[in-house]
Amino acid sequence: MLSLSRCNLFSLQVFPKIKDSIQGGIMLCISSYFEFVRLRNFLKSQEALFCLLGEYTKQSDISRGRVWFFQGQRKIMLYTERAHFYHRYKIRAIQKLIIYSLPERKEFYPEIVNMLEGSQNMSCTVLFSRFDQFRLERIVGSASAKRMITSEKGVFVFC
Repeated sequence: MLSLSRCNLFSLQVFPKIKDSIQGGIMLCISSYFEFVRLRNFLKSQEALFCLLGEYTKQSDISRGRVWFFQGQRKIMLYTERAHFYHRYKIRAIQKLIIYSLPERKEFYPEIVNMLEGSQNMSCTVLFSRFDQFRLERIVGSASAKRMITSEKGVFVFC
């Protein structure tokens, strides 16, 4: 149920902004393989130009996808937490980072956000719900996570 509501939020609010944007360099980080497959199928159905970087992606496809993403031939890159766990790829040309689902391991959050380093117009968006409270606590602390989960506001800024 949670996964479907997150997918609905992405497809109705986040993706239309991405699709209409002329800016490339959009990286979508996903923590589970099932969400990865759901998002991949959604992007295929929308005929979006994207590349994949997952734990089951062949090395030749990964190399090709990284080059396409860097050169701007692919606007969107799907990146899984497990691919990050095993390989720690250096991804260049990321302008906008969208964390579709918070990582299971708290140390991955700053590692992934730091991939934006060197970008000029960088931004990071994280999708979370009240069901992500424990993952959120690992990243921002218990007090901040509780305040974010119970807040009426939908946007939070971190510096």
